[in-house]
Amino acid sequence: MTQDDGPQELSFQPKFFANPSQNKTVTISELYKQLKKLSKELNGLEQETVDTQSLDTVTQQLLAPSLLKHKEAGIVAYATCCIADILRLYAPEAPYSDSEIKTIFNVFIDQLQLLGDQNNQFFPLREYLLTSLATVRTPALVAMLPDSEQIVSRFFTVLFGVVKPDQPHNIQMQILDVLQQLLEEPKSVPQDVIDVILLQFTKRRQQDNPAAHQLASDLANATADILQKYIYQYFNDVIVNASQLRAGQMSNENDVSGQRKERVTSMNSSLDDLRSAHYLILELNKSAPGTLLNVIPQLEEELCVEDVDVRILATGVLGEMFAEKGFTLAKRYESTWKTWKGRRSDTSQLVRIQWVEHAASFYQHQPQLSRELNDYIAEKLNDVDEKVRQATCHSLGALEINQSVQAAIGEGVIEALGERCKDRKPSVRSEAIISLAAMYSQVYDELESGNMASRNKWGGIPSKIFMLRYINDPDIDSKVESILTGAILNFTKIKDDRSRCQRLLFVFSSLTPKARNGFFSYMRRQRDAIKLTDMYLELCEKQKVSDNAESSGVIDQQLRLVVLKISSLFPEKAKMESALAQLASLHDTDVYKGIRETMDPKNDFKAVRKHQKSSLKRLSSIAPSLLETTAPIWKCVGLTTINRVLVPHLIEHTSSSASHSASSSNNNSGQFAAAAETLLGYITNVFPEMLCSSSSELFDTAELSAGDAVATEERLALMVRFAKAIPNSVPRSADLEPQLVSFVRTGTLRQAKYSAYLLTQMTGSEAQCAVLTGDMVDNLDNHHIERRSPSFAALSRFARYAPKAFAKYADRVGQYLVQSVLMDPLGEVDMDGAVENDSMDVSEDSEWISRQSLDEGGLVKVYAVKVLTNWLVGMERQMLTRESVQMVLGTLRQLIRRGGEMQQDRRTRMPHCNHLLLTAASCMLKLASFTHFEKALNSADMLSLSMVVQAPCYEVRSTFLLKKLVPALVSRRIHVRYIPAIFLVAYDVEPVLRDNIKHVVEQRLSQFRPTPGSPSVVEDSLCRFLYILAHHPDWDDAQPVATLELFTPYIEFYISCVCMAQNVSLLFCYAGELKAYRNRPAVDGINKQTTNDAFTRRLYVLSELSQYLLREKSISSNWPVNVYPGKLTLSTDIFEPLSDTEKAAVPREPFLDPGFISKRAKTPAAARSGVNKRNRAKSVAAPTAPAAASGDGSSKPLSKRPRSLSGSKKASKGKESAGDGDSDDDAEIAEDVGMSSVAETSDEE
Repeated sequence: MTQDDGPQELSFQPKFFANPSQNKTVTISELYKQLKKLSKELNGLEQETVDTQSLDTVTQQLLAPSLLKHKEAGIVAYATCCIADILRLYAPEAPYSDSEIKTIFNVFIDQLQLLGDQNNQFFPLREYLLTSLATVRTPALVAMLPDSEQIVSRFFTVLFGVVKPDQPHNIQMQILDVLQQLLEEPKSVPQDVIDVILLQFTKRRQQDNPAAHQLASDLANATADILQKYIYQYFNDVIVNASQLRAGQMSNENDVSGQRKERVTSMNSSLDDLRSAHYLILELNKSAPGTLLNVIPQLEEELCVEDVDVRILATGVLGEMFAEKGFTLAKRYESTWKTWKGRRSDTSQLVRIQWVEHAASFYQHQPQLSRELNDYIAEKLNDVDEKVRQATCHSLGALEINQSVQAAIGEGVIEALGERCKDRKPSVRSEAIISLAAMYSQVYDELESGNMASRNKWGGIPSKIFMLRYINDPDIDSKVESILTGAILNFTKIKDDRSRCQRLLFVFSSLTPKARNGFFSYMRRQRDAIKLTDMYLELCEKQKVSDNAESSGVIDQQLRLVVLKISSLFPEKAKMESALAQLASLHDTDVYKGIRETMDPKNDFKAVRKHQKSSLKRLSSIAPSLLETTAPIWKCVGLTTINRVLVPHLIEHTSSSASHSASSSNNNSGQFAAAAETLLGYITNVFPEMLCSSSSELFDTAELSAGDAVATEERLALMVRFAKAIPNSVPRSADLEPQLVSFVRTGTLRQAKYSAYLLTQMTGSEAQCAVLTGDMVDNLDNHHIERRSPSFAALSRFARYAPKAFAKYADRVGQYLVQSVLMDPLGEVDMDGAVENDSMDVSEDSEWISRQSLDEGGLVKVYAVKVLTNWLVGMERQMLTRESVQMVLGTLRQLIRRGGEMQQDRRTRMPHCNHLLLTAASCMLKLASFTHFEKALNSADMLSLSMVVQAPCYEVRSTFLLKKLVPALVSRRIHVRYIPAIFLVAYDVEPVLRDNIKHVVEQRLSQFRPTPGSPSVVEDSLCRFLYILAHHPDWDDAQPVATLELFTPYIEFYISCVCMAQNVSLLFCYAGELKAYRNRPAVDGINKQTTNDAFTRRLYVLSELSQYLLREKSISSNWPVNVYPGKLTLSTDIFEPLSDTEKAAVPREPFLDPGFISKRAKTPAAARSGVNKRNRAKSVAAPTAPAAASGDGSSKPLSKRPRSLSGSKKASKGKESAGDGDSDDDAEIAEDVGMSSVAETSDEE
């Protein structure tokens, strides 16, 4: 039927009831037929064409309670579908009263509640009902009801309850339509509805019914403009009520105990409400941010309230919201964004922690926005509160660093994080080290690929970590060791040895010179720990088998000492001591064997890891309480960083063939060659056993002939190191020996001296060494040879290591070297200033050039000194003659006292003089390491060597001090009488030298004591130091006040290095004891005209000056100066004790000039040291070159007499590279004395 045919009428008139009262229906089967037929016809009618009058009877019949409350579910389902169609056909009006509509919708809701059962036979009817409601917009009728809140609330409750993830999508969309209509049509939304919607965003609801959560999200987004004010009101009520309750509870401070407990419970409850509300805000921000437009300003207000908990919640919520939406939200709410950033400076550490944790997450989620926060995050890394600093470090370490995160993190943040690795708090240090290492591990691929931007920003991380070794803190060292093979080298994840070697070389090649020293120092720390652990295991085994009470007591005492030393390497020293004592008592051979195998240099990486795990597993089974405490020992001694399996690959990188292949391919072998060379040198010095299995590759002659001269020299140097470490390790082969002989005869200087040494270590090569020595001696004066320095260098090796071959030529060679070489005027400056035989490319005012840059005449003289010294060192003691010793010592004395000159009336060019001075001083120090030569050195020699520390040339004094004197003292190779010389750096213009010496004294020398409980060697050196000062050429008896002002900084520097509250009384007593002695008469090569009485008086003046300065230090530091209970004696080699009569004759009046005391008292403490040091740096001499001293003892103005310390590190730049044959990086090498350069090889001999 079309519209032109007239209105449609309902043709079927159903009979539902068995009586007129409609309280009884027809049979169920008949009722089903009637309802089905009616439903079908109603479904076919169109709203636009239907004659609604034909529906009047059915409309009222369908409301009969006997139908809507029928016990058969299907009857009710059909009835509701028919009513839904009636409403569709009558729309937009309804043929029912308000009460009837209310009844109808309650029945509808009851039917919709059954939508969850999709297997029910009547499910299609309920789905039809839902579809009708959604499409006809029937829920609009609810909005017209005067009290619709209850029905609307029921709708939301039921529909959110029936929606399921497995429902068809169309049903979920229709539910969404119905709910959306219920929000759009009414003038207001019931609070219960808001509660139901927000309930779907709770964590539990999301987990239980994710479909309901999605429905709520879609609904909120679709009706955001409607829900905004209601959601704002909801959160406002919750937040305001909870905040007011907390404020009221906090104000009741005078509650009794029971009330206080109830108040705390109430506050906690209100805080939980606040947390729940803020959690909902976060979830809404993720799913329906449009509903929060009015809530965000409310959160901004929370950032500034007094309640700390509220500020924490608001800071966290806004932090997550900004991280979620980024620039969009920050730009829209600029005030909120600015206020949130301001919380970084909140007075509460908890708020600052919350802020920085979320700020750091911006790198991950909002890299572009995070750029605004770089400076602020760096600021939090320097926060006054350690927990804030720790949280910042942790947050940065937790980042997953991709390319966008790499670009976002500022260099300032990385620098600040590196500084936190040195934080004074262990928890911060630990977190910073772990975070920095984790970052490096994640960016490593970018660094290895050659990304320069990444290398500039991230490549310095290993250097920052290895520089921590300079702090010398067991806690830091243990932490670095724990992450070394993990995040930095990643050896635990890398499976093949070649890749491990590549990673090690890449990391090592990126290190700064100081960081490389730190790396080596960590390895040396491992070596020291291995030695101590091996001693510990031996004593444990001896203790187990010992059956003698006396020997057991000795072993126990030795074991306690070793345990103390091992424990000092780790944090929580007391716990480690106890654990090691318990471990020793276990006597478990499996654990002991496991530790030994772990630190055996002959084991490969896999074997070390295997033994680590097995021994720790064994320990956990027999003594689980010891596992956590002692595990760091396994990490420390386990050779998992430097391992023998890396050696073949390192040798491959150092080979000339690898370098050539690198130049024609894309691999990194050429780039890593120098790093591999350095690492192999270190391994050779520290763990030479690792090279034993690779000795054939090391001594491969093909590598000696394949490369250029420099590559050949480096390979020979490596062979020398190995040969020194492993006796009789140089193989004698048909190829190697002739090659070495050829280098000795025709090679470069370094090739000749290295090859000569290798020949001396080759079994059966004595005859060859004798032939070569004879040939060289025969050609000593052959001036037709273009370059004689290689022969002299080789001869110095033969003199030292092949003494029998050299012995028959020794006297002849010695006389020639002294008279014809060292006394030769070649290369010297005549009195008119003309330079003879000038072959050096250097300006006339240069005071230093590298040894390689010296001309032939200079090199010959330097190696002549070395030949003479090695002659004495190489000869057996019983074969030495007095004449030979005096000739060599006399030569060295002249060179040292005359500043590198052999003759006082000649003027050698400064580069020659300085090299000869350095060489002579180094050689005398070498002789001092042998007891029989030490006895031949007198106090004048000690004074002369001390003055080298103040040489005008920076390279001379720094090299002698840091690479010669200090290492010899630390290793105890020379007598402690040379310790005072190091304090003469007090006036050095380079602060790094002073800092190095202070570090060495505090960390190393102060630990040395001749016997337990006795004064340390640096404490005992005070009087020797005063003796040196008394003989210093800058002392002027005619100007006492100026002299005291000049010498005060020396003693102040000594005090700053040595003096503590525990030893100030001892030092005070040492200084006072000096007045019980006189200066022992001796030859003084510096102050020839000064009488012995004058020296003694100077000593007494310095004695009182020292006590005055010690008392001054004690007062400023609040240290008590007590009477020292022990008896002290001074060294009789330089001091002569006074008899009782002589002591009584010592004048009672003060020796310290009153004018000095008066002037010092008027000068502020802050100004005193600054003025003295500044003046000294400008005008005070380093009295190193005695040739420049007048030696006449005449009094001169102090401002004119001293010679200036003109040679500084900065002044020397541009004149030479760091590649001096003797040393590299002199100024930085000894911040930890153990950190001497591995480049210090046989060049030093």
